[in-house]
Amino acid sequence: MKLIKIAAYIIILIICGTTLNAQEFLTKRNPKVLKEWKFSKADFWKKGIDNDKETIWKNVTIPHTWNAKDVLTEGVNSYHGVGTYLYKFKDTLVQNNKRHYIRFEAVSLISEVFVNGKFIGKHEGGYAAFCFEITNALKIGIQNEIAVKVSNIPSRDIAPPSESLFPIFGGIYRPVTYFTTQQASISPLDYASSGVYIEQTAITSKKADLDISVILSSKSLDENYGLEIVLLDAKGKKVSNSSEIITIKSEDKNKLFKKRISLDSPHLWQGRKDPYKYTCSIRLTKNGTEIDVVNQSIGLRSFTIDLKKGFFLNGEAYPLYGVNRHQEIEGYGPALSTEQHKKDFDLINELGVTSVRLAHYQQAEEFYDYFSNNGIMVWAEIPNIPPYTTDNPKYMESCKLQLTEMIKQNFNQTSIYCWGLGNEIRIPKKDLEILNKHVKTLDTTRYTLFVDNTDAFDLHTVTDAQAWNLYYGWYGDGVKDGYSKRADKIHKKFPKIKLGIAEYGAGGCITQQKEDFERPEPISGKFFPEQYQTFYHENVWNDIKNRDDIWCKYIWNMFDFSWTAVQRGDRDFINHKGLVSHDRKTKKDAYYFYKANWSKLPVLHITNSRLVERENKITSVKVYSNLDKVQLFVNDINMGFKKKSLKNIIFQWDTIRLKKGDNKIKVIGYKDKKIYMEYCNYLLK
Repeated sequence: MKLIKIAAYIIILIICGTTLNAQEFLTKRNPKVLKEWKFSKADFWKKGIDNDKETIWKNVTIPHTWNAKDVLTEGVNSYHGVGTYLYKFKDTLVQNNKRHYIRFEAVSLISEVFVNGKFIGKHEGGYAAFCFEITNALKIGIQNEIAVKVSNIPSRDIAPPSESLFPIFGGIYRPVTYFTTQQASISPLDYASSGVYIEQTAITSKKADLDISVILSSKSLDENYGLEIVLLDAKGKKVSNSSEIITIKSEDKNKLFKKRISLDSPHLWQGRKDPYKYTCSIRLTKNGTEIDVVNQSIGLRSFTIDLKKGFFLNGEAYPLYGVNRHQEIEGYGPALSTEQHKKDFDLINELGVTSVRLAHYQQAEEFYDYFSNNGIMVWAEIPNIPPYTTDNPKYMESCKLQLTEMIKQNFNQTSIYCWGLGNEIRIPKKDLEILNKHVKTLDTTRYTLFVDNTDAFDLHTVTDAQAWNLYYGWYGDGVKDGYSKRADKIHKKFPKIKLGIAEYGAGGCITQQKEDFERPEPISGKFFPEQYQTFYHENVWNDIKNRDDIWCKYIWNMFDFSWTAVQRGDRDFINHKGLVSHDRKTKKDAYYFYKANWSKLPVLHITNSRLVERENKITSVKVYSNLDKVQLFVNDINMGFKKKSLKNIIFQWDTIRLKKGDNKIKVIGYKDKKIYMEYCNYLLK
């Protein structure tokens, strides 16, 4: 009955337009998402601006960034400064017998929070959640006011220390939630986590051992409470139940409770094939009445990286291949709606990836949920990027803090298999060892990773596994075999390093097309024909796809994204290496190449269809498809069948003669007695 009530309450909230993070804020906490704020691109705390002068304020909806557009027009000269957000609410929300909190999922880069003019707290770092208790600052009988001062001025003391790889957007660009608890509760203040940590200690098909830690907090008198841990299967059936009577003292701000539970013959989380999940419900009771509950969705799995054979999930080979993703869309920056996050996930999922690297920072909580719920492995990392400043204790503390936040806030995400400690930085070995050791104090069940773009040396033996960003055929020669040669070289020099490829890719602009293409100049070039991008990916994937000793293979990038440090290709301040355009409207040819390789969905795609105007009478027609056979018609003339090869998904007809003017190209694909068609036109001048 309780589960029915909880489900009904969530449905009511959705109907009313309120969104919930299912991992955190449940019915007992009366969550309210604070969406409608006022914003001023100024620091009114310093300038003494009158809050009532509406002329200096504009209404904004959270998520919000003040750099949604200027990063694409001004580059590094986009606004880096201070902005102030203001939220006012009636005192009817305030209850004397409750504890009150406000949780920000992310604010970039530095934020200070005030309630009714009282300083509540400061947070440094633009990608993790943070939570403050505001009980003592609220007032009954007046209108309450929350103000947030935000700065996105880069600092060498905070990761990321620069905009060398991506912009530092400013603003409250992820949701803000106000909620309450009873005087005693499962703590929401342990680095803004759920307060519940489920460690998958030993997982096999025969038995699962889970070590569960719960952080409890109280402001009431010393009292006894009931703590119940219930494990439910996917149908809501109770498969494990444990209950304890515990004493929480009034001074217990963070009382730790630990319990091991075991489950015989568990239904394992098997990646894309079967992303089965349980629900672990942690319930705090007082005199038999439930006063707090946190539900955590969890899939039971084990994984290993083998030096020669690659990634294994639950003891079975599970090759990791996929894409990197930045959280930003043209015209919106990182301030994305649930619908936009879902569209990004759908595009990635459609591609057929088995894994994704969320680079180079902690991303939206709901985005991790999508991957856990759909069986896609996730590489999570902190924004420890160039330039690395040695002998800077503040920067090291920033990295350690962001690792702590990322790990605690995402500890129960089934999909995450590793924690990334840095990307392309000249970090001293002793500092990397400090970060690696710090992670191991928080989580011993996942891998640590470091990414570089240099030759292998002793630094690369610190973390559990290692990966490189390689761009042979873009920034250097070797498009056809450079990757395998580099892997052989590293294996020979360091035979114990588990070697992966964290990034590979090439630029491609959908507005730039050429039949007889050449390799672009990548640093300052202004012409990045899409044809070279597809040529690059065809060759690189052929080089690495069967290399099990390269344990991961990630394309850079899934989407074009802002890069304020460059002026290249058809648009300034854009990295054009995406498989999909910055606005998400166009899938490039390379997208379909990988979809045909990876996805079980039917694929039939004529390449170079954007290259409408042709200069050569004799041309070729190339199709990406995972269908059994494909038939080509040119101007309704049958050019014959091509059958699927065991080694490739490229169907190509050479020496096709075009007529002057318009030429109709049609392909028909066949599989399992089903027929698929696609059309395009070539115009011969």
